[in-house]
Amino acid sequence: MTTTTVSLGSRGLPGQIDLATEIFAIGDVHGQAAVLHGVLRGIGGQPKAPGTERILIFLGDLIDRGPDSIGTVSTALAAGPTIGADRVVMLPGNHELELVDVLDGGDPALWLQNGGRTVMDEVDIDWRSRPWDEELADLRTAFPADWIAGIRSAPSHLTIGDLIFVHAGIDPHANRATFLARDKPRDDLHWATIRNEFLTWTGGWDRDGDGAPMHGATVIVHGHTPAIRTSLHETQAELSQMDGIDGYSTICVDAGAASRPQIGWARFWVEDGRGMVEISATFAGDIS
Repeated sequence: MTTTTVSLGSRGLPGQIDLATEIFAIGDVHGQAAVLHGVLRGIGGQPKAPGTERILIFLGDLIDRGPDSIGTVSTALAAGPTIGADRVVMLPGNHELELVDVLDGGDPALWLQNGGRTVMDEVDIDWRSRPWDEELADLRTAFPADWIAGIRSAPSHLTIGDLIFVHAGIDPHANRATFLARDKPRDDLHWATIRNEFLTWTGGWDRDGDGAPMHGATVIVHGHTPAIRTSLHETQAELSQMDGIDGYSTICVDAGAASRPQIGWARFWVEDGRGMVEISATFAGDIS
């Protein structure tokens, strides 16, 4: 597949990352395996600075809705050597958490309605006509066991310098450590599902001397809610919406993969002593 990458260009961050660190964060993929290959080609083609640790972070929702969830997981598992990464971190999204619930014998209805049907079509195109316990047995062997184990044990988030990487976001009104607990009961105010309370917050993620919220060094890097809801093949007008640093102290790397073959990602590095970011999106095809 031919893919095209568009970028907002580099800009400074309000905070810092480790001087010897280069980070690539990939947002929701949702089974768009062919586009993910394009993203990884783009990342792998960038020279790695000597003495720099290259970290690759997947922000969750590798699976569901798109055409090739099983292939996406295999591609993600092999991504480290592909791009010369020293470390790969796979954070769970709500779709991975729902899948694990199903694998543990939970009611599959929510997962199936939320995109799991496309996975089951990959597992067995005739799954609707077979007993669910038989299909569940096949589903349990469809994904690599080490990936499932990794999802079960993965942290809710990753903090590197002044960057916090998390699937959906953070509740600005909750105690942060409690909110980000890996086994927090799941509801609409969860690190893998939160939307409105996080997305509309403009008060910043730091605190002043009196404990009041303020814009400071912290930036939340997240996915889950698409910043782009149009086809990048046709227009790049919404690309700037991925950059919420100035108003929200956030960066959204969900470019709408749940409904289109396009994936958001970002590169973070240090240049002349300053933390930098370049926000990009890769999509199937050429620019119209």
